[in-house]
Amino acid sequence: MKEKSHIQEELEGLSPKLAQMKTAGIQPFRVPEGYFEGLPGDVLRRIRAEEGLAREEAPAAQPGWPERIRQALHILLRPRYAVGLASAAVLVAVGLYFFWPARTAEPVQPLANLSQEEIAAFITTNIESFDIDMMVEASVISNEDVPGVDLFQSLDDKDLGRYLDQYLEDMSLEELDELL
Repeated sequence: MKEKSHIQEELEGLSPKLAQMKTAGIQPFRVPEGYFEGLPGDVLRRIRAEEGLAREEAPAAQPGWPERIRQALHILLRPRYAVGLASAAVLVAVGLYFFWPARTAEPVQPLANLSQEEIAAFITTNIESFDIDMMVEASVISNEDVPGVDLFQSLDDKDLGRYLDQYLEDMSLEELDELL
């Protein structure tokens, strides 16, 4: 630490004006705009001119329209511009989706105008698209309309018990779990 303060004191003794500027936060030395971008070309031009290899180069001609279009596209493909363009495209697409007028569908013909034969023909040709639960919900026949049918009227309790025992023996545990 002693050594650092000694060096600082020595520098202040050599150049008090610079020390004052440093403590005040003033930056007296600035590089002109675009200096480092043009420096390599300037150095090469000077070296070639001194060696006699090339005459002073004339200013470059203005690029044609294909080159200007390529430069504009190159600028637009920079990440920040590309993200901005993509965001704008997404916003336009979402706006079109939500605000585009919806096409009105043709009105559905009511079922009341269809005959029973037309309905039955439609159902028989498209039976695979109907779900059993949906057909039961839509049915107009109630339990009172169907006469009671006793499938086990000829079986007594012993035969029914044997049948159930045999059926349960043939079932796996997964099938029993599914039934419960």
